[in-house]
Amino acid sequence: MSLIDLTHPLTNGMPVFPDSPPLVLDTLSNIGTQGYNEIQMHITTHTGTHIDCGKHLLIGGFDTGNTSPERFYGPGWIIDCRHAGSIIPASLFRSPEKEKGEPDFILLHTGWSKYWGDAQYFAKFPVLSPDAADYLLNLNLKGVGIDAPSFDTVESKVLLNHIKFLSHGLVLIENLKKKKK
Repeated sequence: MSLIDLTHPLTNGMPVFPDSPPLVLDTLSNIGTQGYNEIQMHITTHTGTHIDCGKHLLIGGFDTGNTSPERFYGPGWIIDCRHAGSIIPASLFRSPEKEKGEPDFILLHTGWSKYWGDAQYFAKFPVLSPDAADYLLNLNLKGVGIDAPSFDTVESKVLLNHIKFLSHGLVLIENLKKKKK
């Protein structure tokens, strides 16, 4: 299995979810002056590319501290959702896969990461339809990832897709970026 980094780098001024505090990276020491590098980070758990575990929304949900590391990696399939529009339908997942083996993760490539750093990134990004989320729940996955800010709209107060996936023990990965060629 090869590992592919799809994370956005952490930088001062990077986009954060609406109403979240900005990331602040303060250089405390550097090699030239103190002989070592040290950076203090002021960051929330939803900054940049991140995972949501059950504890994010569920009392007694799993988190990275009480879960085996194996739960957070494995083979993944990328599903091209770039032409789906703002609602990703289940029909995108119903075509037979040509890859061998079963995935642990489904990664939704919506193309939305092209708006990273632009105000449009947090407006009208693609989300799963309820039947698409249900379909993915039946695949015995460890998690689902998306190259958009969330699995629910910014306006959502009930976070149905989050609750659905997290209550079934899936890891959600948000703010993925396009793979470098």
